[in-house]
Amino acid sequence: MGHDEATVVVIDDQVSYAEAFGLALSTTGDLSLAGRASDGESGVELCLSLRPDIVVTDYRLPSGDTGIDVAKRLRAAGVEAPIAILTGFVAPQVTREAKNMQDVSVFSKDLPIVDVVNGLRAALAGKPTSPSGLGSATPGVILSAGELEVIEMLAQGLNATQIAEQLHLSLHTIRSRIKHLLRKLNASSQLEAIATATRLGLVVPPT
Repeated sequence: MGHDEATVVVIDDQVSYAEAFGLALSTTGDLSLAGRASDGESGVELCLSLRPDIVVTDYRLPSGDTGIDVAKRLRAAGVEAPIAILTGFVAPQVTREAKNMQDVSVFSKDLPIVDVVNGLRAALAGKPTSPSGLGSATPGVILSAGELEVIEMLAQGLNATQIAEQLHLSLHTIRSRIKHLLRKLNASSQLEAIATATRLGLVVPPT
């Protein structure tokens, strides 16, 4: 390991991708793999032990954890290193969650690894980023921020009453948003709306 190399911890249960990523890092000369974990809990422990310069985590992890969950735990534990979240889900939900946190980038797993590596360099330079097109509007379906919030929570298994409680809104408001969602997504039920929104990439597929 060179003195000028930035250390990286990778958290990903997809072994083939994690190994390919580690191999790519070994050829850069300025980035090196410090350690690898396959789930959120062990990943956080590894980061607290190694204190890497940057953390790379998959968005969807075992036991229901997401990359955002990992980022929140790391920040709560005082880890200030940039965090890069890899996702195979092109959904506005992912980028919006990341934007609410400091020094968190989002990269599509469909990108060539070399592009993700360049993104890590940008993050280390204080320029968090996300790939072009990630979280963009879906042609023909334009949902408001409030409607996106509701469809995401429906996809998580919450009902209208629970959503109203969490968002501190009236049940009437939530039911109105659901009605608009069904119309915009041309769905006859909430389950059909969730399926359509998932297929269009508006929400992350349920576990």
